[in-house]
Amino acid sequence: MSSFPTLTSLKAFAMVGNCLSFTQAAKRLGVTQSAVSRQIRQLEEAMDIVLFRRVGNSVVLTESGALLHEKLADAFDLMDEAVRGANESLPREKLTVLAPPTFAARWLARRLASVRHSLPDLDLAIHMQPENNVRFDCTIRFGTEAHQKQSSTLLMMEQHIAVCAPDLWADEQRLRRSCLLYILNDTRRLPTWENWFSATQHNRNIFPENSVEFATLDMVIQAAQSGGGIAVVDRSMIEFELKSGHLTQIDPVIVTGPFGYWLDINNERMERRRVLRFARWLQNAAGAGREAIGGLPPAKRALDDRRERLPDADGTAFNPNAAQDGVVD
Repeated sequence: MSSFPTLTSLKAFAMVGNCLSFTQAAKRLGVTQSAVSRQIRQLEEAMDIVLFRRVGNSVVLTESGALLHEKLADAFDLMDEAVRGANESLPREKLTVLAPPTFAARWLARRLASVRHSLPDLDLAIHMQPENNVRFDCTIRFGTEAHQKQSSTLLMMEQHIAVCAPDLWADEQRLRRSCLLYILNDTRRLPTWENWFSATQHNRNIFPENSVEFATLDMVIQAAQSGGGIAVVDRSMIEFELKSGHLTQIDPVIVTGPFGYWLDINNERMERRRVLRFARWLQNAAGAGREAIGGLPPAKRALDDRRERLPDADGTAFNPNAAQDGVVD
């Protein structure tokens, strides 16, 4: 043997021996047929033996070739087993995330199957409150602007729509006696309804007079789903309820912002592989979620039809010429 064969030439030989075809071997290796032929020729020259002989339009292994192929098959099996074993022995990575409760429960938790598929070696620890003894790899934050001292990426802006339970919407008298559902930020109402009325220019008097305030968005959603009232909610948080028909959008208007969800990563953590992998998945999932929302059932436009039927607070009929629909993107 003039020189020791290269691993590339041995791999090419093993594949041709499996296929008994230079053309098929080249396809499986992702190279050209001439490249495979060259590797086999170099291997035969290095070992100073003939490995294949032609029989018509096909090739067969020579006695020496068959012996080498059998040994190499065992060797490559051992190599594959060694690589798989090494991968399985690698320590699993753990990522600690701080996220708002509603986002964690209604958006992130519902996509855990996607996390497991895309990041099978990553274990997640999702926290909803900061803790002094926990160092977070990244934070998903509800806010209006980027964080100045960290790497801050906007994942999605809130897109507010008015929704209620289908059976409530179908019963005009019950709808009139229901209430508007508000979410509190600390002790103050978030201006979701005010922004929605401003965007739609709907007459406030055609909606229920009563209101109920809740400490969390999840409580607002549950109340709306159970028929307790009408809510203005970020549609990213209720995509499953809209698809299943448990909630219905009562007007096509969408009010975007000013709040959104941001991914904040400390500059020190930006270099960590697990953080970069999760950040990439999160951004892709947020983008895919926005595309999926476009396929939700169309908003009901029956609000325009009801304006003439629903009485104002003083008992007079609503004048449809006094309001116009609008869309804020």
